[in-house]
Amino acid sequence: MADSNIKRLRLTRSIILAGEHAEAGEIHDVPRALAHRLIGEGSAVQHLEEGDEPEPAPATVNRMEHPGNADPPPQRVSGPPPKVRK
Repeated sequence: MADSNIKRLRLTRSIILAGEHAEAGEIHDVPRALAHRLIGEGSAVQHLEEGDEPEPAPATVNRMEHPGNADPPPQRVSGPPPKVRK
């Protein structure tokens, strides 16, 4: 497939695609963003022709780092209100 903005998918269930009913098992060329959404929701899988290789996974890793300047720990600024005895 020459256009990197288009991805070929095989539907895993029947859906409405471009306003038309599409059956499970059909193969469609769709825009990349739609392809990722359909794959993510389980409605499709990437379709590979004989000799094609799967698209490489992204090389980035999402991780959380400890902030260098976190908020200071909470401190009590005043004691509890005085108890009044009668």
